[in-house]
Order: sequence, then structure tokens, then C-alpha cells
Amino acid sequence: MTAGFGGLLAVFGAFCYAFSSVSIAKSSQSVQGRGNDVLISVLMTAVVSGALWLLLGPTMPELNRGVLIGVVYFVAAGVLGNVVGRLTLFRSVELAGAIETGFIRRLIPVFAALLAFFLLGEVITTPVVIAFFLVTSGVVIMMSRASVKSASDLAVGDPDPREKNKGRAMAVASAAGYGGSFVSRKLAMQTLPDPLAGVFIGAMTGLMWFAVSWVFRFKSRDAFTWRIQRPSGWQLLAGSSMTAGQVALFFSLMFTDVTVVAIMSSIEMFFAAWLAGHIFKTERRPGPRFYLSSALAATGVTLLALAPRFG
Repeated sequence: MTAGFGGLLAVFGAFCYAFSSVSIAKSSQSVQGRGNDVLISVLMTAVVSGALWLLLGPTMPELNRGVLIGVVYFVAAGVLGNVVGRLTLFRSVELAGAIETGFIRRLIPVFAALLAFFLLGEVITTPVVIAFFLVTSGVVIMMSRASVKSASDLAVGDPDPREKNKGRAMAVASAAGYGGSFVSRKLAMQTLPDPLAGVFIGAMTGLMWFAVSWVFRFKSRDAFTWRIQRPSGWQLLAGSSMTAGQVALFFSLMFTDVTVVAIMSSIEMFFAAWLAGHIFKTERRPGPRFYLSSALAATGVTLLALAPRFG
């Protein structure tokens, strides 16, 4: 029952991330607040998770070695998720679109399962290897030369192929970052089982990264003015939905395995395709090749979901 509840939380988190991706795509069509997207989303995550931690979180345990280890892993998760994963996610959606970014990010379970094998001792069985092959094959089909034109036709407008390829590479980097963050969060909660504290620590880590990078990049008053533009409504929606998704995924890790959470969260792609192609019309509806690739990858993640039960 608890594992099923954890899976449902992961599905809700996937929907939130998909909605955030579409909001990013809508935001990229406007110049208002341009460049502030990631900073705003991390700031909102810090404020909301900090408030929830104060109101609903358990009492902070006494400082000891276990707590410090947990904090360190939460910080690492913040770097992987809020810096590496989120920065590349926002940029990938802008360059490649919400649908294709969501599809490529289905590599998250692959990265998460591999890291969980080395760091958490989770066993990679034959079904897991087959699942890896199916998921990566689906991504390769989507990114192959024959499908580049088909994939680019999903976007409204005439995107530069080089920019699209850069967006795809960033989507892979985002998948690796988020896959690593899942494992780091699970390691942290072995000694500090407080998901709200984990979200807050991770967000504060991201804000510290922005502060340090701003100090090094600050050269003129114009740069400072550019950094504090008023955000658009779509940027606020992207930040709030990403915050809700991150909190949901943190809680889901309390009830089920890393691999299961990563798999369930990968259905973000289906939500993103539905929202972008049918609801918000930010991209054209996907064609047959896209759904064929999705079916192949879906078979892989289904096997990956069942693999831990195969022993």
C-alpha cells in the first residue's frame, strides 16, 4: 500500500513537471523576465518548502554524524537537481520544445538505476538490461537523422537544427542530473528522513550557486537590472508547479525505491505531449513516429518497474 502511494505521488510529480515544461515553453515566447526563469523557480521552491518545513516538518534531530551525512547528500542532490538538472531543463525546453525534452528525459530511470546499482546496492537483472535497451532505443529513434525533421515539425515556427541538437544534449544532461539527484536524496533520507528539509536544503544550495555565479559574472549595473526583472505569469506557474513536483517526488522516495520513483516520474513525457499538443497548443500534435518511439520506451519503463520484483 505504501509503495503504491509512493508511486502515485511520483505520477503527480511527473504531471507537475510536465505542466512546468509547457509553462517554460509559453514563457520563452515572451521577453518579460527573460533569464530569470530558473532563479525564480529555485527561489519559489526554497520559500514554499521552507514554510512547509516550519509548519509541518518534524523536529530537527540533534546534530550528529548521521544528520551531517544526510545534509551533505541533500546538498549534492541540490546541485544535481536544482543546478544541473533544472538549468539544462529550462534551456532544453526553450531550444527543443516541451515534447521532445520530456521524451529524452525518460532516460532518468536509466541513470537512476545505474547509480542505484553502484551506490545503493540495487541489483540490475536481465529484465533491467532489456528495459535499458528498449528505453535508449526509443530515444535513439527519436533523435536519429530520419526523425529529426519529424521531431522539428512538432515545434511551432522554424527552429535552427543546431539549436535543436543543443537542446537535445541539454535534455540528456538534465536526465543525468535528475537521475543522480534521486539517488542522492535516497541516500540522504537513510540518515535524515525529512523530505521537506531535503527540498529546502537542495533549493538553498541552488540559490547559493546563483549568488556565487552572480558575483563572478556581475560587471555592470545593467547586468544587475537584467537579473531583477519582474517575472511573467508563466514563469510563476512554471516555478510553482516545479516546486509541487519536487516536493511530491521527495515524499515518494519515503515509500518506494529509487528506480520505481524514477520510472513513474518518466511518464512526464506523456503529460507534456498532451498538454503541449492538445491543451496549450505550444507545439503541434506528435506524429506516428513519435508515438512508436514512445511505445517502445514505455515497454522499457514497464519492464523496469517490474524488474525489482523479478529478484
